[in-house]
Amino acid sequence: MMTSKHAGFSIVAGVAMLAAGCLQKDTTHTLCLSPDGAVTWIVAENNVYSDEGDAAKRTSEEQTYITAASAGRHGVALALEAMDPMGPVRTRVLRDEAPFLVVTDAKFHSIERVMTRLFGDVPGAAAVNLAADGRRMTLKMTFDFSVEQPENQAEQESPVSAIVNDMDHLAIILTQGRFVAATGFDLESGIKATVSEDWVKLAEKAYKDKGTIEMMLTWEQ
Repeated sequence: MMTSKHAGFSIVAGVAMLAAGCLQKDTTHTLCLSPDGAVTWIVAENNVYSDEGDAAKRTSEEQTYITAASAGRHGVALALEAMDPMGPVRTRVLRDEAPFLVVTDAKFHSIERVMTRLFGDVPGAAAVNLAADGRRMTLKMTFDFSVEQPENQAEQESPVSAIVNDMDHLAIILTQGRFVAATGFDLESGIKATVSEDWVKLAEKAYKDKGTIEMMLTWEQ
């Protein structure tokens, strides 16, 4: 069932909820977008700690997380790996005692493929298209909530859920060129795009009404 608990992209994609846990963290997602559509996805998990009241359980939760992160097998790394990156997913543990700081990144051939994989399990149907027109590139994403998702598919959780459900703070930053038009995004200085709060409200309504909503980004190389 859809939930509006999460802001940003997870308004659309927050169906597959992660199992309840006590790890707290500040997470940022930065997509470094090249003019040709290639993208590097960087996830910074900062101030990671357990708020479990029992000291033994708290230590166990924190050690489970940092052990997995140190091996590059924590949730974020597995999610990026499942999205078919160009090469190995890289994980760096910058602070190995609580509160932890872990940075994970991966490179992808195309933001179109990344978004297609990201939204592959959301309710309804998601269509993603990246088109070139001279020196301009346009990324268009259409979400049709009138399409019912099979019940067994809706209940399944993929590794990508680790990212889908934790995208309250997502930024797309151009490495070269400028954003010249957007739908569903707020633009900063023509370089940075973040999900619009107004669009989030419209997405919630579209979901409830089983309607359709679009997002679009256009940039010049």
